[in-house]
Order: sequence, then structure tokens, then C-alpha cells
Amino acid sequence: METAELRPLSLGELLDRTFTLYRNHFWVFVGIMAIPASFGIPVSYISLAFQGNSVSAGKPTFTPAPGLILGYIAGFFAFAILLMLVHSIALAAVTHAVSEAYLGRRSTVRDSYRSIHGKFWRLMGVILNVALRLFGLLVVVFAVIAGVGAVLIGALAVARGQAVVAAATVLLVLLLYILGLAAFVYLALRYAVSIPALMIENLGVFATVRRSVQLTRGRRGQIFIAFLLAAIIGYVGFIVFQAPFTIATLIALFRNHHLPTWLALLASISGAVGGTVTGSISMIVLVLCYYDTRIRKEAFDLQFMMASLDRPSPATGTVPSA
Repeated sequence: METAELRPLSLGELLDRTFTLYRNHFWVFVGIMAIPASFGIPVSYISLAFQGNSVSAGKPTFTPAPGLILGYIAGFFAFAILLMLVHSIALAAVTHAVSEAYLGRRSTVRDSYRSIHGKFWRLMGVILNVALRLFGLLVVVFAVIAGVGAVLIGALAVARGQAVVAAATVLLVLLLYILGLAAFVYLALRYAVSIPALMIENLGVFATVRRSVQLTRGRRGQIFIAFLLAAIIGYVGFIVFQAPFTIATLIALFRNHHLPTWLALLASISGAVGGTVTGSISMIVLVLCYYDTRIRKEAFDLQFMMASLDRPSPATGTVPSA
């Protein structure tokens, strides 16, 4: 393994280092992301099959019983929660793999997943804590704006008439969307390096969240741009795998008003393959942002160098352990 080169990185260097690590350890990252991607195949297949079999000449072929619809929705959300948990575990494993590779050490898929041992419940606690903070803020923002907007629209309805009310309603919806999105992004950036902080520093749940807020302070703009660019590149790669089957699905529904089972299965598998190949890129960026922030704020590069000097040298003819 190459010796780690720890120094502050510009945005371009950070992205370059991201794809260098991704290319050099491609099969490790693919192996890690294959597990959560495979979990998504059943729910994607069932969803496509349900939609395809419910369409005929633009009209439903049958009217499902309310109990069936509720059962389908409940099952879908239950599986979505399970998928989120599995995906979070995979991201924690990716964090370990990136950290080992970045510091010049070797890791495997098995080692990466084993690194979560003893941290699983704290990982779940961090995920739940951050999710409650994100969506709790959204609820507050929406409630405040909706309450104020309702009062204003009521006043306009009395004074100005329906046309003005309709325009004010549209503006209110746009304002809700923009402010809600801005609040979500702001909080997400505060907690962006929570998983790296937990996995690398072995902190508690609340200490992890506080650590992420501390590390990202003053660096959130760069983290946002780096993550956005990496997400776009990853999403383009995902589309390369998914687009042919998405087009074929739309053609089948448009021409035959029916989605063949084999096409729904292939579309689901192609989506899983795309997620397997590109799903780790964004997390690699976040781990590198974590290290870059520690180097800039805490001189982590010097700490790592001093720790390396303190380690005993291996005996002649032996190989350092990973």
C-alpha cells in the first residue's frame, strides 16, 4: 500500500483523490454496496409489477380492496425502513474502507463490515437522531409558514377575491418548498460527517452529532459543492445502467399497457447494479472531507505522522499487518 499523503486538499484535489481511491479499491466498494443494493431488488420489482399490472388502456384494470392497498403501503414503508438501515450499515463499512485506504492501509469487504461490531446500536442511534432533527425542523418550518400563510390568504380572500387567493396560494407553496429545502440542506451539512466521526473516533451518539457540527463549521460550503458534484457524477453513472430499462418499461406500458414480468425484473436488477457501482462515491467524498477538516483544524496530518513514528519497525523479512 502507498504511504498516506495527508495535507489540506483543494476542491479539485479532493474530487481527484475521491476517484483515485474509488478506482484503486473498486472491488472493495462494489462488494460493500452489493448487499444494500440487493435488498432493493424485491421492493423495486414489486412496485414495478404492481404499477404495470394495474394499467390497461390508461385505466385501472381492477379496483384493489382498501385492505390490500393499506397492506401494500405498510409493507412498502416497512421494507423502505429496513433498506435505509441496511444502507446505513453499508455506508459505515464504506467509511472504514475509505479510512484504511486513505491512511495507506489495506482493507477487505469482510473487514469493513466487521468494523461495525460494537458500534451497531450507536450507528442506529446517530441515524435516528439526525433523522429526527432533519424532519423535526421541516415540520416546524412548514407549520409556521403554513399558519402565517393561512392567515394572510384568509385576509386576501375577504379583501381581494379568488384570483389573488390562488396566486397567494401558489407563492406560499413555493415558499414552503424553498425554505424547507434550504433548512434541510443546512442541517444535513451540519451532520454530514457524523458517520465518519462515529466510525473513526468511536464516539457516543450525542458526542458524534456534536463532533460533526464542530468539524463542519466553516467548511460546509466546500462540503456541499464536493458532495453535490460527486452525487451528480454518481447519479449519471446510475442512469447509464437504469436508463435503457426505464425506456423499455415506458414503451411497454405505452404500447401494450402491460409490463412483462421479465422486464420488471431486469429493470430492478439493473437499478441494483447501478447502485452497487456508484453508491459509494458520495460517502468517499464525505470521509475525505472529514479528514481534510481535521487536517486543517487539528493538524491531523502531524498527529498521524507522530503516531507512525512511535510504532515499532517490523522485523526484517516480515510484512506489516493491515
